[in-house]
Amino acid sequence: MKTLITAAAFATLCVTPALSQNMFVLMDRSVENASSIQIEPLTATDDGFVAVYDYHRGEIGRLLGVASVHKGANNETRIQLGRQLENDIIALLFIGEIGDPSEAVDSVEIDVEE
Repeated sequence: MKTLITAAAFATLCVTPALSQNMFVLMDRSVENASSIQIEPLTATDDGFVAVYDYHRGEIGRLLGVASVHKGANNETRIQLGRQLENDIIALLFIGEIGDPSEAVDSVEIDVEE
């Protein structure tokens, strides 16, 4: 089952100051239980990755999936999770290589609805 995380305003990506930041832009923060998600949009100051982790009671858990992102506006980033979600998740944006979650340049908590 496909899950779509949508943004309310695509126009935000076209604004030059927004492109100078690493950020998830105005996205819906809930998804239905699924084995993949789509994050749209986000901006990055350089190439990197979005990593999705299990997120339960404020604790970052197991890595569930990763997708690469490119410098600038990324309209759609699909992340295969490999299994149905059991808990809420958190998406972390990394510039360069994926490191410790504390090294992420932005994050968004996503509620999983059953």
